[in-house]
Amino acid sequence: MALDIYQRIWNADQEGNGLKPVLDTADTSNLNGFVKVNSKLDVSTPELRVLPEVLIPDGKKQTYNFCKKLFDNYALSEKDEENDTDEEREELHIFLSSIIDTPPMLVAREYVALQTGTSVSKERWYNTLMEMWFRKFAQAGEPHLSGFEHVIVGEQDGAKAQGYHFWYKYFLDDGFAREVDGVHAGQFPGLDADRIFYSATKQAKDQQHYPESVTISFKWMAADYDRKAIRPLTKPVGGFFVGCSVEGLMALGTIRAHEGINAPRKAFINGAEYELSLFNSENKRHIRTFYPKFIRGVEIPDTGPTPPPVPPPPVVSSSIRIVAALINPEGDDVGKETITLINIGRAPVQLSNWSFLDKNNKRSFFSIESLGAGETTRILLDGKAVQLSNSGGTIRLLNHKGDVVHFISYNETQARENGITQTF
Repeated sequence: MALDIYQRIWNADQEGNGLKPVLDTADTSNLNGFVKVNSKLDVSTPELRVLPEVLIPDGKKQTYNFCKKLFDNYALSEKDEENDTDEEREELHIFLSSIIDTPPMLVAREYVALQTGTSVSKERWYNTLMEMWFRKFAQAGEPHLSGFEHVIVGEQDGAKAQGYHFWYKYFLDDGFAREVDGVHAGQFPGLDADRIFYSATKQAKDQQHYPESVTISFKWMAADYDRKAIRPLTKPVGGFFVGCSVEGLMALGTIRAHEGINAPRKAFINGAEYELSLFNSENKRHIRTFYPKFIRGVEIPDTGPTPPPVPPPPVVSSSIRIVAALINPEGDDVGKETITLINIGRAPVQLSNWSFLDKNNKRSFFSIESLGAGETTRILLDGKAVQLSNSGGTIRLLNHKGDVVHFISYNETQARENGITQTF
């Protein structure tokens, strides 16, 4: 069977800023980043660490750090109004800009483009994420709700914690909570950095064998920055994926919530079946909540002698990006179309046996000895394989292994602008 879109996003995230989830009994000496999950969640003690050890390599820290800056931008209570400052809006823009071209987001964006048959530009994808996750909406007497606050940060409803489905936020609150406080650090004298008190496991049968998710109950000593108070909140049942980056979690949620593609409710990730629970705002435009429910471990079906379908190429991180293309040259297009690349990284990259893939899966190879940091290069297409359709299309950039490192799409309006190089 075709590779599940949610598994594809998970795989891409592991190639990006995602961390390998493992049980605390596993050998992690050869892993480039990991999250350990306690294998003894059945022991009920407030001091128990559900995630006893986390290693985030320097190369994977950026989006975690930008996400962390957003944690103290929200009022704790669902009933409170939110008043964004210019600084908070800038922090949000920096965060979204940092995740927009990450591997899981590229997989999700391309999937939406292919499923809907429309172009999904970088700007359109940015607006989609803004609308689904950050645009505030009113519901049931609560004035300023948002999906990001509920799912990623967590909020208060009376004596209960609502949402709170991001493992990294839980990990920080469970021993490193002062890192969450931002400019509010030090406003709560005597408050320990440990603001999580574990209650009990709520794991389904066999879930303990799959460290990709946990389901537990706990108490959260939540900081109410507006009132400079600590609110002891209970979470009777809380579940979250473990190890996915914030962009990985948001990519999963965006696909699940996107009305135009009718994505499946169930996901099969690393040998386990999950129900991806989703609730939207009343107008269906915004995410209210999103979280996984572990159903069962599953056997991968034996495909027998019939070869399985060829899966799409994996998506990996790279400093090489597509920034422009001459889609519709003056006169005959053949042999005149170009694609412009840039190296946004700090070091030169060898582009030997790299290639482009168009919307018809035609592939054109090229080689460049070295593209220096900050440099651009323009590749001339010979028209024998990859062609830039004047009715709109996609361009995928593949490295020498055949992994996708960047993806762009363009619409018919852009394609019909004769002789104009379009920027992405």
